[in-house]
Amino acid sequence: MTVRTEPITFSMAFNLKARSVLHAGAIDVALNCDTNLFVDPCLLADSRNREFAKCARSAYEKRFSTIVDLLSQSQVEGDFAWRNAERLFVFPEAPFTHLGYSGGLSGSGSGARIRASLMRNSREAIRIGIRNPDLFLVLALLEEGVGADRISDMVTRIIQPCLGRFTSKIADELGVPCKTYRIDGDDYRLPKNPLARSDEPVILVPNDIVRDLPTASDWDSVASAARETEEIRARVSAQIGEIWAVKTRKDKDQIRRTLLSNRQAFEEFLAFLLQNTGEPYDVQEDHLGEIYPADLRRDLLQQVPRDSANLSGRQLNPAEVATVVQQIIEYFSVLIENNGLWELLYDDDRVTPKREKAAQRLFFAVAAAYCEANRLDLSPEADAGCGPVDFKMSQGSLSKVIVEIKKSTNSKLVDAYESQLGAYIGAERPYASHYVVLDVGRLTPSKKAGLNQLRNSELQKGAPAPTLWVIDAMPKQSASHR
Repeated sequence: MTVRTEPITFSMAFNLKARSVLHAGAIDVALNCDTNLFVDPCLLADSRNREFAKCARSAYEKRFSTIVDLLSQSQVEGDFAWRNAERLFVFPEAPFTHLGYSGGLSGSGSGARIRASLMRNSREAIRIGIRNPDLFLVLALLEEGVGADRISDMVTRIIQPCLGRFTSKIADELGVPCKTYRIDGDDYRLPKNPLARSDEPVILVPNDIVRDLPTASDWDSVASAARETEEIRARVSAQIGEIWAVKTRKDKDQIRRTLLSNRQAFEEFLAFLLQNTGEPYDVQEDHLGEIYPADLRRDLLQQVPRDSANLSGRQLNPAEVATVVQQIIEYFSVLIENNGLWELLYDDDRVTPKREKAAQRLFFAVAAAYCEANRLDLSPEADAGCGPVDFKMSQGSLSKVIVEIKKSTNSKLVDAYESQLGAYIGAERPYASHYVVLDVGRLTPSKKAGLNQLRNSELQKGAPAPTLWVIDAMPKQSASHR
C-alpha cells in the first residue's frame, strides 16, 4: 500500500512508549501502512507467551488435521469430503494486523487455482502415507504463486481467535481501551484503530512469531542452507541432496513430483524445514528498519532546537522551505556525528550496519520531530509508506525539496546520484534536492571522486545538481575510551 504521511505506530496512536509494547510481547506496528513482517507457522509453538503458543499451535494442527482426514476420505474431486475440505482451505487476506502484503488464497481466479492445486497435491501426499499436518508447509513452499504473504495470511486466519485473546490481554495490560468487534462470526474485545477511515479494530501479533521472510516460503534459503551445512548434507539422502540444488520456479513441479512419490524424501524434507526454523525477526534490534522508531521520535520532540520557530504558522516560500530542510539535515548530521545517534544505524554488535531502510526511517523521525517542534506545516512524504523511503519535504505545489538517503556501502551509490535522483528531479521539479551519504564504511576514494565529478559536471552544464552531504556514521568509542 502507498502512504504519503509519517508512519503512526500503535504506541504513538495510544500515547504509549514503544518499549512498553515490545516488553508486553507485541509488535509496535504502524497503523496507517503495512509492516513487512510475516507470521511463520514454524514459530508458533515456541512463542514465549505460552498461552498463545498452545492456542495457536492447537488451532493450526486442528485445521489441517481435519483437512487431512477429509482428503483421505475423498474419492474424486468435488465429492462431499472434497467440498468440505475445500471450505476449510479458504484463507482470505488477514485483516487488521497491518503485517505483510495483500493476497490470500481466495477472492480471485489465481486463489482458486492455487487452492485446487494444493488440495490435489495434499491428497497425493496423504496417499503415500504422510499424515503430518505440516505437510501443507512443504506443498506451499513448492507451489508457484505462494510466498511469505500467502502463508502468513493462511496461518493468521487460522489462529485469529488466539490473536484476538492475545490482543485483549495486551491492551488491558497497557491500559488501551477496547470495544467489541464481530469478525468472521466471533466477538472480540479489541482496540479501535484511530487512523482508519471506518470503524476498524487493531489485532496485535506476538513479536516472536514473525520473520522478515519465513524460511518456509524462501526456497533459495532452504536450498542454500542444505548445500552449505555438512550436518544436514550428511543426514539426508543423496536423492534429497539433489533436490536441494534445484531452486528455479520451473523446476518446482519436478521436485514436487519427486517428493510425492517418495515418503522418506517427503518426511526428510519436512524434518529439515521444522528443525532449521532458526530465530524470529528481532524487532528490538530491527536490522531491516521495519519498525518505526517511535520512542526516538517522542524524545527528539523535546530536544529539537527551535531554529525555525520564526517560520511557524504561515505559508512558506520555496526558499524558506529549502532553508528548513537544510537545517534538518544539519541537525541530523550533528545527532549522528556528535550525539550518539550513529548507534541506531548498527546492530547490537555496534559493527554490522543495518539495512538502508533503517537509516531512512531514522531521518524520517528526525525530520518529523523537527517540523512538529517548530510548528512547521511541512509534509515529510514517503512514496512507499512503510517500504523503502524517498523523502520529499513540501508546502504547496511549488515548495518541494527532495532528500535521498544512502549508505556508503550501497553498490549503486554513484549511479543513484545521476540516475535515480535525476529521475525524481525530472518528475517532481523540486526547488532543491539533497543527496545524503551516511559513511558506514567502504566509502572509497573512487566513490567520493565519482560523486563529486557528477555533481560538478551537472553544475558546469547549468543543470540542477543535488547538494552532496557526507555524514560520518562510523562506530565511535564512548568518551571514556577515546
